[in-house]
Amino acid sequence: MRKGILIVPFMTGYGGTETVIKNLFQARQTSPLDYNLKVYSIGGSFDYGWSKNIDIDIKWISKKRKIRDIYALTLMPINLFNYLRRENPDFVISTNPVIWYLAKLCLRILRRDTPVIGWYHYSIDQKPINKIFLRAADYYLAISSGIKKQLIKEGIEKEKIYLVFNPVETDEHIINRPADTHFIYMGRVMLDGQKNLRELIDGLALVKGEWVLDIFGDDSQAETVKSYAASKKVSQHLRWHGFVKEPWLSIQSATALLLTSKYEGLPMVLCEAISHGIYCISANTSTGPDDIINKQNGKLYSLGNVKELVQALEEVVNNQSLPNQRQIQHTSQKFSPDQYRKRFDNAIKTILEK
Repeated sequence: MRKGILIVPFMTGYGGTETVIKNLFQARQTSPLDYNLKVYSIGGSFDYGWSKNIDIDIKWISKKRKIRDIYALTLMPINLFNYLRRENPDFVISTNPVIWYLAKLCLRILRRDTPVIGWYHYSIDQKPINKIFLRAADYYLAISSGIKKQLIKEGIEKEKIYLVFNPVETDEHIINRPADTHFIYMGRVMLDGQKNLRELIDGLALVKGEWVLDIFGDDSQAETVKSYAASKKVSQHLRWHGFVKEPWLSIQSATALLLTSKYEGLPMVLCEAISHGIYCISANTSTGPDDIINKQNGKLYSLGNVKELVQALEEVVNNQSLPNQRQIQHTSQKFSPDQYRKRFDNAIKTILEK
């Protein structure tokens, strides 16, 4: 049986990439395997919960970012060369452009024609990749159609790109839609930057009618958000929950989930929300939301257009007809672990047959 190595850099253990890898391996346990896949973690994690039941080798370096950076610049190429020589994989995947560049270089030195697959989890426009590193991979897995378009724009042949999306692990229970308007936000709490809560508060401040917003997520930067909400006179509508390990189990009711991010790779919170039958209102960023949100499950508005956002919010507050919750839930099927595994495995099978 052929063997693949998924090489990842240091990860905290709490992020979206870790969740995707965990869900991929869980999905592969329930089906016949055409190849073995193991993980090589260069740098380790603060928390290894994501790697439970995964075949993994860990190269722990340090908790300190500076030491990890020095290692990457000095010893990592040698370490990677020795690891690939010993493991002799049939293919290599990496989520990190520098690592997939070094892996390709090591394999050339070893005179092995082993395909290297880039699996980038961010918008290339927002987190650009040096062209030398980007183009070093032989093939690419794209987590959204927007990222596929970005890769093509960067000169990557479309035949080398496989659109796989991301998997969502969910119990698919329907979360009750209440009679009153109950919005939820789930994610890092940031006034500006990626999560762009300033725009959300600007929109909510202009909404006519009654509503509440439950906020779930790391609130270490929440004070600036709270101050801004107070200046816009919406504080009384906000309920703060902080970081909750399994928020979908604690939410008893919700009318709609709101997302005003400036950029995402593939916003998993939208996939999770629709799997629970929750209507979504999201900014239409260049990658991600339009793969998920359609007329059957939510509404997209133009990023930066507060007037459009207010209109979408008021449609909900004014009790305009929303899609049936079972209908919303049905639209999440393409992100199910089983469907994801089929796309992922088909991509690997096609690459190995070339």
